Amino acid sequence: MKNVVRMEWIKLRSVRSTWWLAVAAVVSMAAAGVGVGLGYRSHTPVATAAQILDDSLGGAILAQLLLGGLGVLIVTGEYGSGMIRSTFAAVPRRRAVLAAKAAVCGAAALTVGLAASFAGYLGGQLAIRGTAIPAASLGDPAILRAVLLTGVYLGATALIGVGIGTVLRHSGAAIGTLFGLMFVPMIVAGLFGESGIAVGRFVPLLMLLNSIAVTSPVPGLFAGWVSASLMCGYAAVALLCGSVLLRHRDA
Repeated sequence: MKNVVRMEWIKLRSVRSTWWLAVAAVVSMAAAGVGVGLGYRSHTPVATAAQILDDSLGGAILAQLLLGGLGVLIVTGEYGSGMIRSTFAAVPRRRAVLAAKAAVCGAAALTVGLAASFAGYLGGQLAIRGTAIPAASLGDPAILRAVLLTGVYLGATALIGVGIGTVLRHSGAAIGTLFGLMFVPMIVAGLFGESGIAVGRFVPLLMLLNSIAVTSPVPGLFAGWVSASLMCGYAAVALLCGSVLLRHRDA
């Protein structure tokens, strides 16, 4: 298994798109944080530290798509190039290959996700320096929790991408499905108004904006750590479905 993981790590870091997507995720969150901070500099009444943080982490909406796309391409890139046949010839245990891809992608995406989350936080804080807006200190457990859980959410999204990519095996179809799963349920839940909260607590994007990347969850939604755990559960289900199909289909 150690050799399989090393093989997947070499493939991951050898592809140019990996670096582009990782950098884009960090830059997008940093830019969102800076934009929010600049927007609040002249805002009246003066914003609170919680407002700045909650909005600064909003860049995760784009970052999740970038890292989710990275997870998809880790699998579908090999199917598109035909390299998957060589991979399975070298490692006949297909589930070991998927486990290695998930381990490498999960570790890389979690690292990038945390870096992006802290970049969003720092971008917002640097943009409000010299104003009357209070700083959001990482010494505050609520602030630190929001930043860390946002990184976990992004890492889990990448693993969902790995699972969807394994199921569909086509880059365009898998990325389109990932986008749909992130945005369509939020639109559907919004059609029900306040009664949609019961459903919205299970919707990824609503969990991010109202439960995970905030200092205090919206009433009626799960606590941040519960929502982050639920995202990890979604990732596990996606990988399980991919594992079952991978074993019973031809390469």
